[in-house]
Amino acid sequence: MELTRPQLDLLERLQSALDGQAAQEFTYETEYLGFLPYGQYHWLAAAGQHLPSVILDSMQFSDLEALEKAGYLLRVSEWQNPEDDTHSRITFVLRSDDADV
Repeated sequence: MELTRPQLDLLERLQSALDGQAAQEFTYETEYLGFLPYGQYHWLAAAGQHLPSVILDSMQFSDLEALEKAGYLLRVSEWQNPEDDTHSRITFVLRSDDADV
């Protein structure tokens, strides 16, 4: 599968953000704050810290799905808030460079 330039940029930013961490794991979380003017928010976090917002610049969830399909990410868990269908969390592991992709 051919990745787009923005998807490759996202991969590089994730690799850089997770460099040196024992667990190459991060979460993608989305939640609606429930009032205007605030809407649906999404963010990435690793080791309990939000990853730099520059990683999210123009990122779509479909970019994470493309990286997963290409073998660079592995989805390890998904959680959906049973009381709020706009609040979910997906945990990914960044596969190492030597993994078969």
